[in-house]
Amino acid sequence: MADAEITAAVEEYSGQASPTKLVEIARYFLFIGIVGFGGPLVHIAMMEDDLVGEDSRGWTDESIFMEGLAICNMLPGPASTQLGIFMGWIRAGNPGALVAGFFFMLPTFVLVVFFSWLYFAYQTLPAVEAAFYGINPVVIGLIVGAAYSMAQSALADGQDHAEFSIGSDTWSIDFLLVALLVAAIVATATVNPNPVLEFIIAGLIAVALYRSDWVRANVKRITTTGAVTAVLGGLYALRGRVLELVGPRIRTAIEASPLWGIALALWANPWVKLFLFMLYTGSFIYGGGLVLIPFIEKYVVNEFAWMTAREFVDGIAIGQLSPGPVVMTTAFVGYKLLLDASGGVVWIAILGALVATIGAFGPSFVFIMGFFPYFARVRENDVIQTALTGVNAAVVGAILGATVTLAAESFVDIFTVALAAVTFGLFVRGTHAAYLILGGGGIGTAWYFLVL
Repeated sequence: MADAEITAAVEEYSGQASPTKLVEIARYFLFIGIVGFGGPLVHIAMMEDDLVGEDSRGWTDESIFMEGLAICNMLPGPASTQLGIFMGWIRAGNPGALVAGFFFMLPTFVLVVFFSWLYFAYQTLPAVEAAFYGINPVVIGLIVGAAYSMAQSALADGQDHAEFSIGSDTWSIDFLLVALLVAAIVATATVNPNPVLEFIIAGLIAVALYRSDWVRANVKRITTTGAVTAVLGGLYALRGRVLELVGPRIRTAIEASPLWGIALALWANPWVKLFLFMLYTGSFIYGGGLVLIPFIEKYVVNEFAWMTAREFVDGIAIGQLSPGPVVMTTAFVGYKLLLDASGGVVWIAILGALVATIGAFGPSFVFIMGFFPYFARVRENDVIQTALTGVNAAVVGAILGATVTLAAESFVDIFTVALAAVTFGLFVRGTHAAYLILGGGGIGTAWYFLVL
């Protein structure tokens, strides 16, 4: 019965492909990918105006568009990109989804790769160093400004414990969500745990406190599931100690296993490691593209040492200069890793950027093409919605916590701190990120050469 419902849902949403439709999809999303500066809200507004309703191309009606938007906002990954994939899917099925996503991301990928080449080819020049002296603190201000807007929305999802105004913005906050947000900031800035672990814990706390009646009614199932999850999580977290405790013979047997050797060999391959990490990241960056920041900061900068914190901030700036999602910063990471691994061969670095992009955006295609009807059903689950309320708060905290570390690399004097503060103020008042980055580069260059 459930399979029949899913099949019916797929037939309801997914369209039929034809060469004419695929060319139409390619032309439209290439257009959006080129002119869609302004972030995801601009992309969504353009799609709604151009593709929905009677006075448009008429790909779908308003109700299906809004349902697709709601589900894309619930999924991990960049919402506007996923919405574009969804619109291609309902227009021409799976081929339409692939064409829509490819042409939507193509202009941004080309720009990021081009700027990556410029950056790594000329980053040692004094003029480039001077420009990024001003750009780096601007990026910190942009991240905090975006987190400010995200926090306003996330903290209003729970109960109305307090209400106040900051300038023209009215805040309605839930104290539990504030606590989860602050805890995520502190944990990320000090311990720097796996962001997925933070999100899971926040979701469980929200369910335990907001849905206590459901918890009491399902206490046996929850206890069993929780115990198994805790044991598995503990074994993973203490995997090094576990191998020591099981004894030298068992450890030697495990390490002598051909599968162990294959796994280590694959993980040592930079192409495989890059793809798997980006696939993992793309599967869990819930809450928008900026959630990429704690993942990259923890693993790419600290554990894998693929790039420095300052290079990562520069990569975010390059991503912000493009019309597409900030998740395309992953192409910058892939470019840098394979540029180093190949000894400076540019075409291999470009392939690295492509592999990183496929890994990071691949889950978005799978979510829409393979599981959209399932997510449509899950979205109606009140317990899932309650868990996501806690996750949203933790997402903002993780972004801000990771930004603390990045700020330490970007704030080199009082001028850079002031530049970040001014950027924050301008950004939350609606100034476009690209203008702020270009302005920061110009001001930073002038200050670097005339004052320092």
